[in-house]
Amino acid sequence: MKGFTLIEIVVVIVIMGIIATVALRSIDKTLETTKTENTKREMEQLTYAIAGNPNLYTNGMRTDFGYVGDIGAMPPNLDALVTNPGSYSTWKGPYMSNSFSESSTDYKLDAWGKAYSYSGVTIQSTGGSNTLTKLIAPTVADLTANTVTGSVTDAGGNPPGDSASLVTVILSFPNGVGGVTDSSVSISASGAFTYTDAIPVGNHKIQAVYSSTNDTVISYVSIMPGGTTHANLRLPGAPWAESGGGGGGGGSDLEFVTGSASCPGGGNNNVEFDIYNGSSSTITLTWLIATYSHTPTAYYRKVKCDGSVVFDSSNPRAASGDTASFTPSQLIWASEVKTIKLEDFNDTQSGVGAPVDMTNTDFTVEFSDGSTITFNSGI
Repeated sequence: MKGFTLIEIVVVIVIMGIIATVALRSIDKTLETTKTENTKREMEQLTYAIAGNPNLYTNGMRTDFGYVGDIGAMPPNLDALVTNPGSYSTWKGPYMSNSFSESSTDYKLDAWGKAYSYSGVTIQSTGGSNTLTKLIAPTVADLTANTVTGSVTDAGGNPPGDSASLVTVILSFPNGVGGVTDSSVSISASGAFTYTDAIPVGNHKIQAVYSSTNDTVISYVSIMPGGTTHANLRLPGAPWAESGGGGGGGGSDLEFVTGSASCPGGGNNNVEFDIYNGSSSTITLTWLIATYSHTPTAYYRKVKCDGSVVFDSSNPRAASGDTASFTPSQLIWASEVKTIKLEDFNDTQSGVGAPVDMTNTDFTVEFSDGSTITFNSGI
């Protein structure tokens, strides 16, 4: 029987070596890819633990704001996501779980076993061949220093007028060191109020108290990252209707310009109308609430005032009855006419659906000064 020559054996060994090298490289590459993807997923879980999962909603209100929503400040380190950093009464963790029960620090290590770097609003993994960076938010202020504005009216929609000095608005929010701050502000004759405190994200209790009759309204305001949130509070009774709004500061100066409503654009998915300041003084608008009934349900993205965008929320879009806060606020001079446009109505709140034809739809629009107008969008 003829055997293999030495040369043939050597050639076979070389070929097997090449195949083994290629296979090992392929395995190494696959392992690196797997570790990278696992690390990315864990970094995302860490951002949710810190700032909450923005995709969790119940009844139209976001329900998860993580550590910051409970404490009111960024965690000093990743340990604070699992262990209460200072016997904080508002801490509701653990916000992060370990993948392996045998390792109490697994959540702090990337897939290569190297500790994550956490600083400011970034989390980094340097264990792999490339540095991975996860941004928690654009800035710390987006999570811990937001603005809250609002208005207080009675059940009839009347502003307080001269009774404004008897109204106190109290906003309760975590103070960053494990406790709760109850911040009080006064309101104007039109019912408007603004908080200058740095308000952290989260669902916080807000209440208005009218000391003359002890009328109180309690609600919750959902503070979203990096913006201004408006709270519209209505007392259960109508104490200001009997005295004409407390003796001044009435709120019915804006009027609808008859015949001005239309649905411009090829798809009729915009609604435009004019308002007129019939008073002798300047009116400042900080928000509007558009209420309408439409099938299918329709959500709008933008509000424009004389062509300038004052509200823009692509996901979630504003629904009927939602408050569209203006940035910046708008001044309407005495006897001035302004064009308001509700733009880009869609049949899904995320905006990924189809445009909605809004012709022949009845609207009621309430403005921050207390004025309310009604109209039909026309055909």
